[in-house]
Amino acid sequence: MASTGYWLPSREQDLADLCQHWKTGLENTANTANFGWKAPEVTAAITKITAFLTAREAYEAVDSTVNRLAKDEAKVGARAEMRDFANSNIRFNRQMKDEDKLVYGIRRPDRTSTPAGAPETYPEAEADTSVIRQITLHFWDSGTKKRGKPHGVHGAEIRWAVLDRSPRAVDDLTQSNFDTATPCILKFDENQRGLRVYYCLRWETNTTLKGPFGEISSAIIP
Repeated sequence: MASTGYWLPSREQDLADLCQHWKTGLENTANTANFGWKAPEVTAAITKITAFLTAREAYEAVDSTVNRLAKDEAKVGARAEMRDFANSNIRFNRQMKDEDKLVYGIRRPDRTSTPAGAPETYPEAEADTSVIRQITLHFWDSGTKKRGKPHGVHGAEIRWAVLDRSPRAVDDLTQSNFDTATPCILKFDENQRGLRVYYCLRWETNTTLKGPFGEISSAIIP
C-alpha cells in the first residue's frame, strides 16, 4: 500500500498529541459506523497507537536505553499503521467531511500557491554501521520511499551530534553536513566508538529554500 505519510508530525510530542486524537476517534464506535471504517483495521490502529503512547509514558517516567528503544520501535509501528489506515479509511472517504478528516491530521489539498520550490516533504534515512568508525546514511524522500531526492531539490542538510541522552529539539544537534546525493558519510574518532549519534535531515533547494526536518533518529558508532 502506498506510504504517503508526509502529514504525520516529525516532532514526537506533536505525534503523541495526534495519536491521542486518533485514539479517541477510533475508540468511538459511532465513527466506525458513520464513516464506514473497516473494523479490523480500526482495532489494529488502536493497538499500535496505544502501544506507542504506553511506551512513551514509560520512557518519560524512566529514561533508560531499554525504554527508549521500546518507545522508538512502537513509534515506528504506530506511524506505519496510521499511514495505512489514513490511506484506506480516511483520505479518500466521501463519508467524511474535511473537518472530520482534519481531526486525524488529514488536510484538504491546498489549491493556493505556496512558496515557489519550497520542499514540503523531508528525507527519511537509514543508518549503515558496517564500516568501523563510520556511519553511512542512505536517505530518500518521505513522500515516495524512492531513494534520492525529489524534483527541484539541491540536496539534504544533515544535522547531527554525539550525545549521552536523547535531544529535546533539532537545535540540540550542533553539527551539520550537506550532501547533494545519497548517501552521506559521517566519520568518527576511535574514542567515539560505542557512543550514540543522533541525526535528522531536511531538503534544501538551489535557491536555499529549506523544508521541514524529519524525525530525529540515532545509531551507535561502530
